[in-house]
Amino acid sequence: MDNLNAFESVVEYLENIIPTSDEVDYSVISKIAGCPAPLFQRIFTYISGISINEYLRRRRLTLAGHDLRNSSEKIIDIATKYGFNSHASFTRAFREHHNVSPSSVRKDREKLSDHPRTSFTNIRIVGGKRIMAELKKIEYAQFGSRKIVGMMKMTSFQKAGEECWGSAIKEGVFDKIQQEVGKWICKDIDDYIGLGHMSKFEGKDNFQYIIGKYVELDAPVPENMYAADIPAGTVAKIWIEADYLNDIIDSAYLICSEAIEKTGYKIDFGNFYWCDVYTYDRYCTPLEKGQKIILDYLLPVIKDE
Repeated sequence: MDNLNAFESVVEYLENIIPTSDEVDYSVISKIAGCPAPLFQRIFTYISGISINEYLRRRRLTLAGHDLRNSSEKIIDIATKYGFNSHASFTRAFREHHNVSPSSVRKDREKLSDHPRTSFTNIRIVGGKRIMAELKKIEYAQFGSRKIVGMMKMTSFQKAGEECWGSAIKEGVFDKIQQEVGKWICKDIDDYIGLGHMSKFEGKDNFQYIIGKYVELDAPVPENMYAADIPAGTVAKIWIEADYLNDIIDSAYLICSEAIEKTGYKIDFGNFYWCDVYTYDRYCTPLEKGQKIILDYLLPVIKDE
């Protein structure tokens, strides 16, 4: 199943729990989508403009409005059906969403503010209305075992930029790596200022993020830095171009996953990591000149048998 259809299946799962009081099970979302829940949460927010929880809230209030208009159920029963534990909380949320009270919908047939079901299947990956980044290159390489050294934080997509990259630059992480373990830095990546390595995804928006560089396995670890081993395997090396960094970051997983699928591979989720590489030639220099930038991505892959 391709990623967009898998993501559409996640929407179907969400729609099925809307007329209940069930909470979102992010382990189910991860299994259906075939990617870590934090990545899917980011993709969902990018395409729909709201979080999964906010989507559920708006859809529940939309369907509650339809029930009020088209059934004779008691208001409190409709409120309970859609997960509200009191008449007051339901009325407050309903008024906030529809700008009218539940009783006025039933009595005066007031107009409702519907929130439609979201869809992934009508999103074009490259050149589409919402996608502002473009795939420039994809190739595959065999990477030997290595490790990443640098600064580590458990973080989220919302906080990673300021919490991790800001701190790493302020604390001189890259200079320290270059000075202390420069001769052990892996040479199979184009010259780069630093990379961000995401792994150990947990819950709906939490993962381990290491800002640093790949080094050989026998390299020493600089004091007060973190190290993690990276197994050998086939790696997709992908270039994505856009005018602005956020345009790349917001759509990177969709672009990468589609490109990988079209070339006969699939993401190796058994050894999954998500790595963004900031090269001098494709990122730093164009950024300084006000030109389009390219962000490199590395993902472990396997042949799609």
